[in-house]
Amino acid sequence: MSSFNYSKWDNIELSDDESDLHPNIDKQSWFRMKHRARLEREEKEDQEIAIMSKINAQDRTRLNLLTTKINKIKNGEAGEEAEFEDVEALELEVTEIEANIKSREKKADQLLERRAWNIDNICKVKEEKSVVNDYKNASLKAEDFVPTGKTEKILEKKDESNSKQASTSSSLTTTSTTTSTSTSAPASAPASAPASTPQVVQNSSQSSLPLNTLGPMKIPTKEKISILSYNDFVIENENILETFSEIKDLEETKNYLFKNCDLLLHEHSQSYMLLSSLEDEMNGKRERMRLVCRQSQILSHIHELGVSMKRDPRDVIVPFFYRLQEKEHLEAFLSAVEDFIQRIRKRAIEKKKEMDAEKDVEEVGEPIVGPGGLNPIEVLNQLPTNLREAFESKDISKLQAVIQSMNPKDATKWMKMCVDSGLWVPHNKEIFEDNGEDQGEEDIE
Repeated sequence: MSSFNYSKWDNIELSDDESDLHPNIDKQSWFRMKHRARLEREEKEDQEIAIMSKINAQDRTRLNLLTTKINKIKNGEAGEEAEFEDVEALELEVTEIEANIKSREKKADQLLERRAWNIDNICKVKEEKSVVNDYKNASLKAEDFVPTGKTEKILEKKDESNSKQASTSSSLTTTSTTTSTSTSAPASAPASAPASTPQVVQNSSQSSLPLNTLGPMKIPTKEKISILSYNDFVIENENILETFSEIKDLEETKNYLFKNCDLLLHEHSQSYMLLSSLEDEMNGKRERMRLVCRQSQILSHIHELGVSMKRDPRDVIVPFFYRLQEKEHLEAFLSAVEDFIQRIRKRAIEKKKEMDAEKDVEEVGEPIVGPGGLNPIEVLNQLPTNLREAFESKDISKLQAVIQSMNPKDATKWMKMCVDSGLWVPHNKEIFEDNGEDQGEEDIE
């Protein structure tokens, strides 16, 4: 540290220094004159330094030629020319040239050292860059993305192209629970096969709606806006999302992410990456799934780094990729990617099972439940053999004969189960609420 000349900081030249200003001289004129004088003096010194540098360059060229010639003469490589050359004179000229070069360099250093610090040379700008971020108009939160209406237009076109399906869907979604009341069958005829009994009370509870049934009456406003917001975001930015999903190189990923940070760091983008990786796994696209998982984790880790640093995620893109250059951070990141891949695989298996179960329910239909909460198929299988055969034959006389042959208490028990399951619709439902022994037989008669 002792070799550094700190005395230069003791002499800082300021053009607007008033210490030498005479009261009768205009202040601004005096400042301008001092500034102009300093510039002219420095310009003259710079010209002098440039001339000395040019002369030194010429002398160094001459010095190289002389040094080469002397070496050849001493090594016996000059041939006949060595007889006409005076080595001592050449060496004397080399010494003189070296002294001149050293003298000029010393004078140039003195000029620069003697030059006082001023506003122009006290510091230098190595790199100048202006970045203006308007985060108010580029929110990354899902709830701040207002639906554009594109999804609703698509749904309207689908409804227009299939009016019958739209009317059916509208009628099914007007209430959250649709109840079809049982119709009274004549007392002289039992209910037919359970699969076709109109007496069954059906509860249709719809907990969630697919996108094609979005309507103003069913989904709560907040949930509906969320669905429309996500779908509109994907429709507008799907090309960017897909391009980012398929980038393999990390450097290219960083550049593309930095270029489209407002879109790719949006919460909807993370949802898209998650669903895309799950869909790829379910469709057997393992390689693409792994790549999408890595890209998804990049977005997730950038958000987490932003939270830990209390910065906007867009401000930590470069620090995140800089960290990945370190082996420790890279291994931790790749480990997190592998954990995420395993979770996606596990969720894909569960999702397939759920889809298969839903498919089975759609094929079989919802469980049939009677007015008393009993399943007619289960009740029919539990009935005594003769009573079940009587129901299946739809023969009233045979059913009456079976009832009369049974214990009145057992007959009432079985007939009450038939009523609760919808297999039988009596004239008076209240007669099965008591425990009378002959009530079931009287109702059949």
